[in-house]
Amino acid sequence: MNMIDRAIRAVSPVWGVKRAAARRALTVIDRADQRVSQRFVGKPADWDRNTGNPDDARLGRVVDRRRVLELVAQDPFARKALAALVNNTVGWGITGAPKKAPATFRNLWNDWLKICDWNGRLNFYGLQELAVRTMFREGECFIVLQQLSLQDAAGTVPLRLQLLDAGMLATGLTSFQGNSVVHGVEYDARGRPVAYHFYQGRPNQLWVSYQTVRILAADVIHLFVQEYVGQRHGVSVFNTVVKRLGDIDEGVEAELVRKNIEACFAAFITQGVDDEGRLFGALDADAPTPVEGLQAETLTPGMINRLAPGEGVRFGDPKASGGLAEILRLALLSSAAGTGITYEHFGDLSNVNFSSYKAGNLEFQRSTGRIQFNTIIPVFLDRVAARFQEAAFTAGMMANRTYEMNWAPPPFESIDRMGDVQADILEMAAGVESRQNLVVARGHDPDQLRADIATDRAANKLAGLVFAGDFPPTQYAAAKDPAAATAAPAN
Repeated sequence: MNMIDRAIRAVSPVWGVKRAAARRALTVIDRADQRVSQRFVGKPADWDRNTGNPDDARLGRVVDRRRVLELVAQDPFARKALAALVNNTVGWGITGAPKKAPATFRNLWNDWLKICDWNGRLNFYGLQELAVRTMFREGECFIVLQQLSLQDAAGTVPLRLQLLDAGMLATGLTSFQGNSVVHGVEYDARGRPVAYHFYQGRPNQLWVSYQTVRILAADVIHLFVQEYVGQRHGVSVFNTVVKRLGDIDEGVEAELVRKNIEACFAAFITQGVDDEGRLFGALDADAPTPVEGLQAETLTPGMINRLAPGEGVRFGDPKASGGLAEILRLALLSSAAGTGITYEHFGDLSNVNFSSYKAGNLEFQRSTGRIQFNTIIPVFLDRVAARFQEAAFTAGMMANRTYEMNWAPPPFESIDRMGDVQADILEMAAGVESRQNLVVARGHDPDQLRADIATDRAANKLAGLVFAGDFPPTQYAAAKDPAAATAAPAN
C-alpha cells in the first residue's frame, strides 16, 4: 500500500476499502489477460507476417487434457463420437501380410501378433485400437519399441510395444545436454526430435514418480494427425466441441428436471383452529396435540403433506422450452462436424433416406481412409513392421532383413451388397479394376485368400460336394451331374 492509499484510508476508510477492492479486481483481470496471451505461440504482431516459425500462424492448445478426459468419460455423445471414429478407422484391426515372403516369416509374424504387448494383456490389434483411441481422444499417443534380450524373449521375436499417453511426458524439463526440451520432447539444433522424456510413474497418483526416463526418438513412435507444417503435438478431435457438448448435456438435464417437477403432483392439508385457538381434535388440555406434518423442502411424485395452521402453498409454473429439440439437433450437428463424424453416427437416423445416408457415409469413409493411409499405416504400422523384421533378422530368425508389408484396413460393410458386387464385376470386366485391389479393400490378404479358396474347393471335391460358386454358371450343371451331361440326347 502506497502513501496515497494510506492517506485516503485515514480520511475515509470506506473509500480506502473501495480502492483496495478495485486494485484486487484489476490484478485478477491482468492475470486473466496474461493466461489468454499465453494460449498463443509467438508474438501478436507476428500474426500479420511470416516469421518462418509455423507456430506463429496458429493457436496453441487451449483445452486442458484433463477436461477432455472428463468429457469423454461422462458425456454420452462424446463417447459415441469416439466409438464411431475408432470403429471406422481401425475396427477389429488393420491386418498386415508380407508380400512374397516365406512361410517362416508369416509364422513368426502371426505368433508375435499375440504376444507383442509389453504389459502382456492385448494382442497387436487390441494395441492398434488403444493407440488410435488415445490419439483421437487426447490428440496423440506414444508407442515405445522395447527391445528384449533373447533370454527374456523365450524363442519369440525380441520386440514388445509399450503404449504411453501425453500425461507421461516430463513437461518440467527445459533442456538436456545443450538440447532444448519442449513439453517432454528433446530437439536438436535443427529442430528435429532426438529423444523423448517420460516420467517413470504417473504424476498425481499413488504410484507417482518424478524420476524421468530418456528414450531415443528412434525407439518412440509419436502418433498424431499432423494438420500444420512444423506441428509438434496432436490436437484432440474434441478440442473445438468441449463447450458445445457440455451445453447439450446441461440443456438436456434442465429439461429433465422441468419434466420431473411437472410430474410431482402433491396434495396439502391445512388444519384449522377453534375459537380458543386450539387445533381441531384437541378435546382438553390433557389430550395430546395431533402431530403436525413435517416441513418438506422437496417434492416427490404423489406426495401428501400436512401444513400448520395459517400456512399456505404457492406453486411455481415451469414453462416448457420452445424449440429445444431443434436447438439440440443443431448443437449435435455442429459437434459432429467438429469431431469429424456424420450427424447420423450419434444414433439419429430419423431424417435420412438410403441415398442421403450413403452419400454422407462415403464422405466419412474418405476422411477415415485418409487417416488410415496417411497417418496410421506409415507412421505407426510400417515402423512397427520394420522394427519387427530388424529384430527377427538380428536374432537369426529370418534369412532376409526386409519384406514389403501389405496392410488391409477392415472393409466398410456394404449398404447395397448386390449392387456393389455387380459394379465390381463390371469394373473388372472393363479392365479398370483388379481382383487383387478389391480383395485388399475388403481387408483380406490376396495370397492367403487364394490359398483358402483352393483348399476349400479341394476339400469339397474330395467330399463330393458341388456348390454354384465353385464353377462358372455354364459349367455348374455339368459338374453337379456329369452322367446327365454326357448322356445321348433323346430322339
